[in-house]
Amino acid sequence: MKPEWTELREQPDIIDLPDDSVQTVSDYIRWLYSDILPIKLYNAGKEPREKAAKDAEKVFVLLAEAYVFGEKIVDTKYKNVVIRTVLAAIESSGWFLGLSSVHIIYNGTPSTSPLRRLVADTVACHSYDDSEVENGWMDDFDGYPREALLDAMKATVKARLRPEHDMQSCIDSYLEKEQEEREQRGRTTT
Repeated sequence: MKPEWTELREQPDIIDLPDDSVQTVSDYIRWLYSDILPIKLYNAGKEPREKAAKDAEKVFVLLAEAYVFGEKIVDTKYKNVVIRTVLAAIESSGWFLGLSSVHIIYNGTPSTSPLRRLVADTVACHSYDDSEVENGWMDDFDGYPREALLDAMKATVKARLRPEHDMQSCIDSYLEKEQEEREQRGRTTT
């Protein structure tokens, strides 16, 4: 701790970290001494989708907590190591940050956070309609923090090409089926 900070404290040798788990602080201390982040990555196997999603998210939660801790103690090098590890975790698991880790990130980082930008870019570039299965993007979006959804929307607009302004070509997807309605009315009046 900087000398000017210790002078302001009653007990300068004690640092109180009530919001951080022992594991989060311990992982940071280990990293300080070994230059290795001691969070074991999840490797996707042939597990059922639900189990794979849960196991991958456990790792992402630890990494989100580590990044938020790095944010609190203002350690840029550590935060960069955590981001590299998040990318390695995505690669090794085949999954992306889930609902719990996104909440931790958005509750513990400023709006300018590179990890928030990574979340938004991941949604913009990798999400798809997986509503036919459980534990996917479409399930998570319902629970995302509002700020995360706004960031993702902005990243999506930046990532895609400007569309042609031809609304007539897709108009059918917005129109209700009139034939079914007429048939229903015909059945109820006879």
